[in-house]
Amino acid sequence: MSDAAESRNWLELPPEVTASILSRLGAIEILNSVQKVCSQWRNIFKDPSMWRSIDMRNLGNLHDMDYDLEKMCVHAVDRSCGHLLDINIEYFGTDELLLYISER
Repeated sequence: MSDAAESRNWLELPPEVTASILSRLGAIEILNSVQKVCSQWRNIFKDPSMWRSIDMRNLGNLHDMDYDLEKMCVHAVDRSCGHLLDINIEYFGTDELLLYISER
C-alpha cells in the first residue's frame, strides 16, 4: 500500500458513511467515549435518528463499571426525541425507567 492510502483521514468520509459505521456501537460506548472523539462525531450523535435503537447490553463486566446506567439510559432516550423504536435495558431496567421511556 502507498503512504497516501495508509494515512487517509476518517473525517473525510461522507457523514452518512460515518454515521452508518458509528451506529453499530452501543449506547454506553457512545455516551462515555465515542462522541468525545471529535466535533463531527459529536454532531452525528446529536441526530435523533442515531438513537432509534438503544442497546445498553454491551456492558462487558457489570461489576467493574462505575456508570449510572439509568441516568445514561434517560440521556439516550431524551436524545431520541420521541423516535425510539427499540431499547434493551435487561440488566438494570426498573419500573420507573420503563415508565419514563414509555412517556417519551
